[in-house]
Amino acid sequence: MLRHVMYFFLFLSMFSLAKAEDHKVWALQQQGQSQALIKYYEKEALDLKNQAPSPFKAKGCSSQNTISCLKEKESKQPIETNQANTDSTIYIFVSLSIPKESLKALAVEAKKHKAVFVIRGLIDNSFLKTATFVKELGESVVLDPLLFREYNVVVVPTFIEAHQAGYKKISGNITLAYALEKFKEGHIK
Repeated sequence: MLRHVMYFFLFLSMFSLAKAEDHKVWALQQQGQSQALIKYYEKEALDLKNQAPSPFKAKGCSSQNTISCLKEKESKQPIETNQANTDSTIYIFVSLSIPKESLKALAVEAKKHKAVFVIRGLIDNSFLKTATFVKELGESVVLDPLLFREYNVVVVPTFIEAHQAGYKKISGNITLAYALEKFKEGHIK
């Protein structure tokens, strides 16, 4: 009987060692996967850093203070009633899920009217994928979900003409030229 008890304890100790070895192997696998992910994201960040010029720019404002900087920029502009758009900022709120052809057409108009493209988030939470997509558009964007909230933008594309006294807003699958025409008519909020 004593022999059976000894074999039982020997078996338990070997089983415990085997379990401990399994846990050690699992921990090493997890550590290896973590290191691979860290290297991947470091490379992605380095690739993004080395791309020039950056497609994410806020027309002279840092990303931390985009809203306040753009408002300050608006307030410093002289009000001239005889020239179009000198006292306002035109925002085009878009999603990168909009068909690329439509975004490219809006980008051409945005350049012509010095409008600001605004996006809420990233493609697959990846700056690299988003930057690559934006670079193909040929237009800079502002990544600012707070602007979406400030102007209550729930549909894209949405066009906003922001003034010191307020803003005009129109949404839908329309051109920037059409939106600006409606803003001039003054029937839009």
